[in-house]
Amino acid sequence: MVAIADRTLASVSLHRNDPRPGWAVERSLWREGWLHVAGVDEVGRGPLAGPVVAAAVILPRTASGAPSRAGWIHALDDSKALTPRERERLAAVIRTESAWSLAAVSPQVIDQVNIRQATRLAMRRAVAGLLTRADALIIDGNDVAGSGLPERAVVRGDARCVSVAAASIIAKVARDAMMEDLDCVFPGYGFAGHKGYATDVHREAIARLGPTTVHRLSFAPVREAFFRVSGRAGRITE
Repeated sequence: MVAIADRTLASVSLHRNDPRPGWAVERSLWREGWLHVAGVDEVGRGPLAGPVVAAAVILPRTASGAPSRAGWIHALDDSKALTPRERERLAAVIRTESAWSLAAVSPQVIDQVNIRQATRLAMRRAVAGLLTRADALIIDGNDVAGSGLPERAVVRGDARCVSVAAASIIAKVARDAMMEDLDCVFPGYGFAGHKGYATDVHREAIARLGPTTVHRLSFAPVREAFFRVSGRAGRITE
C-alpha cells in the first residue's frame, strides 16, 4: 500500500485578482498527466445537527481537452457567495452537464469517529461514487481525504477552483434540502432556517426541547443540553 502522504500533492494557497474561481489548479494537474480531475468539497462541518455532506465534481471539457467555455461555468462561485436561488439553478446545470457524486455521513458516525474523520469519509465516498473515475482530486481546505489518489488541498478552493466551487454548490443545495426535510420531522428546532448551525434560535430550542437523534452529541452545546435534560452527570468521549 502506498502511504497517503506519498500520493498527496502539495497544499496550495492561491492569490488571484479575479474574484471568480478559475481553472489554474485543474490546468496544472492536466499538465501533470491527470485526465479526470475532480473538485471535492464538504458542507456541514460546523453545525450542531444534521449530516456532513461532501460532493465530487468533474467538469466538462471541450473535445480538444481544453476547459469548457460554457456560460454557466463562468457563473460558478463559492456557494456561500451565491443566493439560494442562484445555487439551485447552478446545481441543476452541474448535475446535468458534469460527472458528480454526493455522500452524507450521519450524526451518529460523526459522534463515533469525530467530525474531521467523518468529513474525510464523506469525501472518499463521494469520490468513489463518481461514474467517471477520478485520476486526481482538488480538495477545499488544508486537509486531504486519504482517497489513495493524488490529492491537492487548496485553501479557499471553493472560491478559487471551478471544480471545487461546483462541488460546494451541489453539496450545499443537497444538505439544505436534507435539513428542510428534518424540519418537518422535528418541528420546533428551526432546521429549515438555520440548517443546524449554532444560532441563538437553535441553542434556545435545544435547551428547551432537548437534543434530537439528528443532533451531534459530541459537540459541546448539544452534550451539555443532553446531560441537563436527562438529569445525568458525565461526559461523552470525543
